[in-house]
Amino acid sequence: MAGSSGDSVTRRSVASQFFTQEEGPGIDGMTTSERVVDLLNQAALITNDSKITVLKQVQELIINKDPTLLDNFLDEIIAFQADKSIEVRKFVIGFIEEACKRDIELLLKLIANLNMLLRDENVNVVKKAILTMTQLYKVALQWMVKSRVISELQEACWDMVSAMAADIILLLDSDNDGIRTHAIKFVEGLIVTLSPRMADSEVPRRQEHDISLDRIPRDHPYIQYNVLWEEGKAALEQLLKFMVHPAISSINLTTALGSLANIARQRPMFMSEVIQAYETLHANLPPTLAKSQVSSVRKNLKLHLLSVLKHPASLEFQAQITTLLVDLGTPQAEIARNMPSGKDARKRPRDDSDSTLKKMKLEPNLGEDDEDKDLEPGPSGTSKASAQISGQSDTDITAEFLQPLLTPDNVANLVLISMVYLPEAMPASFQAIYTPVESAGTEAQIKHLARLMATQMTAAGLGPGECPLALALTGDWHCGCWVLLPGRAPPQGGTNETHMRY
Repeated sequence: MAGSSGDSVTRRSVASQFFTQEEGPGIDGMTTSERVVDLLNQAALITNDSKITVLKQVQELIINKDPTLLDNFLDEIIAFQADKSIEVRKFVIGFIEEACKRDIELLLKLIANLNMLLRDENVNVVKKAILTMTQLYKVALQWMVKSRVISELQEACWDMVSAMAADIILLLDSDNDGIRTHAIKFVEGLIVTLSPRMADSEVPRRQEHDISLDRIPRDHPYIQYNVLWEEGKAALEQLLKFMVHPAISSINLTTALGSLANIARQRPMFMSEVIQAYETLHANLPPTLAKSQVSSVRKNLKLHLLSVLKHPASLEFQAQITTLLVDLGTPQAEIARNMPSGKDARKRPRDDSDSTLKKMKLEPNLGEDDEDKDLEPGPSGTSKASAQISGQSDTDITAEFLQPLLTPDNVANLVLISMVYLPEAMPASFQAIYTPVESAGTEAQIKHLARLMATQMTAAGLGPGECPLALALTGDWHCGCWVLLPGRAPPQGGTNETHMRY
């Protein structure tokens, strides 16, 4: 620890030092460096809450007033990460963030300390570390991209940053609700960073200068564009998987809904996945939610759907969004007010990012087509592989399959069959959220019903989107059948007890 400032210096209270520190060294004869030494000595001896006040004075002096002292006193401040006080450990995390923003080279020294604090036994310390990583990940990536010559220390530092990001994604499964909430926000930021900004991307003012995938050169000697792009898509998959967990809490679900809306507006190439996730949630609300929580989730879903609807990229999804909003009790006038105006119609991006995205989306699907080439499509040429190449999801495939089957007779039979499973009295939770179907029997409502059924079937692992589909033409009748047991191919002609026939 730093040495004493001398016997000639009169000790003053912490509050007195705080209010007089701007008066300069002439008041007590101390230079800025000597004052930092004195404050650090005090902080080492103080055991109450005023320790934070003293440490914040040190941070102000060595980061804002005289940054040249930052490297000199770095070790002394980082030593407080072992302090028993939770607030002191949280302060150290905040100091690491501010220090690295001031001089990113310090990350080489401090990343290991931050990694240790991310594994702290206290929940609040872990949450603070996640918040700091949300900012430092972007700062670290920008630093790596700007460095055309990468040292071994930089490589090791970035590897640890990447490993910490992966660890935070795993915290989506944490036992603590607060940690999960912070992990959701980190994953949101990660997805936005590791995906390209498009011409119609909504960019919050505070994020205008943040790095994103489109700013990373393809020929960088160490940072690989395609690897980061895959990591971004994998992070989105993890977030979508987390949101449909049957035991998700109300606060986590609300946070995830907001994060997906932000992702859809800032990265319109993910609009389809977000809308489908909203459809799935609407059809499969977690059974663990209380009545008041269900109402809150539906209200938030409505608000986020309206915010997404305003985006010009929502034009091709307006039918799905509008139907969901009507189901949630949104007046048509409110829906009309939130429609994107004609002048906001989606424009083609000025660069080649869009064509690159299309190419990258097709490449893995072509690989899946090779694996499934042993499946023999029927006369219509319909198969899961060919549908995937066209960009359809499992839910899309199943919904298209179901829609023509939802005839009045079939629906009436389904209703009659399900009547025996209804409870004696209407559940209060159902009564609270029920809204009458305004457009029953219309083409749009039938399509929406098919998608609702498709989302539930896909979640259960059923339907042509999940299992191999065969269409057979037998004599003068046409039938569609799907294998209910995933991975089993349909027999040549006819059906058996494992197949459904229409």
